[in-house]
Amino acid sequence: MMTYGVLAVVFAGLLTAQPFPPLSRTLPEEGDAVPKSFVFPSWTANKIDVDAIVAMAAKAPALPQPTGTIVRVGTTAELTEALAHAQPGTTILLADGVYPITKHLRIRQDRIALRSQSGNRRKVILDGSAGGPHDDMIIMRGAKDVLIADLTLRNCRHYAIKMDGDSGIHRPRIYNVKLHNVWTRGVKGTDPGYNYHDPDQQPPAEAVRKIRPTGGSIRYCLFVNDTIKPYHDDGFNGDYVGGIDMMGLKDWVIADNVFIGLRGKNGKGRGAIFTWVSSEGVISERNIFVNCDRSICYGNPSGPPLHMTGGIVRNNVIVNGRFAAVEMIRTRDTAVYNNSIWATDMTHDTVSFFQGSEGARFYNNLVHGWVHCPAELDRAHNVIGDLSGYFVNPEVGDLRLTSKAAAAIGRAQPLADVPEDFKAQKRSANPTIGAFESGLGR
Repeated sequence: MMTYGVLAVVFAGLLTAQPFPPLSRTLPEEGDAVPKSFVFPSWTANKIDVDAIVAMAAKAPALPQPTGTIVRVGTTAELTEALAHAQPGTTILLADGVYPITKHLRIRQDRIALRSQSGNRRKVILDGSAGGPHDDMIIMRGAKDVLIADLTLRNCRHYAIKMDGDSGIHRPRIYNVKLHNVWTRGVKGTDPGYNYHDPDQQPPAEAVRKIRPTGGSIRYCLFVNDTIKPYHDDGFNGDYVGGIDMMGLKDWVIADNVFIGLRGKNGKGRGAIFTWVSSEGVISERNIFVNCDRSICYGNPSGPPLHMTGGIVRNNVIVNGRFAAVEMIRTRDTAVYNNSIWATDMTHDTVSFFQGSEGARFYNNLVHGWVHCPAELDRAHNVIGDLSGYFVNPEVGDLRLTSKAAAAIGRAQPLADVPEDFKAQKRSANPTIGAFESGLGR
């Protein structure tokens, strides 16, 4: 297992040395049942069929027409001006076009909506290739009920969307946004328990519980990088790259997104979904991951002794790259249910639970690869090992079942927390193991 070397340890002086029990169980227990490492040719040639992968995902329903104050913009200058003077409840509609972004776009008021007028995310592009900003593109601070929807953010060196976690951000929605060639994080939420603006004045625990980001969602988004991270001067030799990195969350939903090609320079990139630092009740479901170094990470081997309580990872489709498909680190009462996972690199854990997993449950998962976990982990009805031939086309994230997957069909344990499958279809009385409930190849 690799540690992340995370900045919050330096900033907040958080504890790192913990008496965690060692890993003591590897599944499957027969070593020859683990498949061989293999990389798809389209991956190495940077020719992944993005459209085919996106076609597997749910389509974003059109948003209702905006009401209240509406401001229409067509240039970067007009956009910057509109945000600077927006009053609570303002909707800013962007005309189709490319908007060169060279300065921060700041959202400070409640109920601001930043949307494309056409509703087509491909036609409204905020582009950072003109030289900046080299750190963050959109910064959200102290704002509630913000909506960012139906547009593209591309060519950003640092954070495309940054939420200041210590500022009382609640119920933000990132909806149907494409984040393209973002080289640090597509969406970043900072630690609500750390005052970055005045390190000498740290908030008490009760204040943190009030200001922490609550009730947010990231849905129907596409996170895609065309290549491995192209530079290394990020403090981690080019591996400080990921999709969503959020701290201190409570009751968030991350669903129906697609993550493709999020890779560090040395194959040690961070999680496509990475939630940590005392987060609670985060649900990650019906997401697709293809060729990412890490896919879903709840927790971190650095930082506080508890990173996630009551989180759920269910009905995800993961065709993983270099490192873990699922990491559960320093968690309590977390559940990993009905995921379909295909690993390509068998030199690293495909799924791992470590440094504390009290109350964790691991049920109804299909894992082409191997699992490392404590002996006492509550687990059942998983199929783990060499699942070659089980899936239609892993290269493009199509993990629907073939006729060779008979061991999975109708063999899952019914779970109240998993009433539906990847396609939001109702699970049967005798459900199928993995993300897909419906019949073969459908």
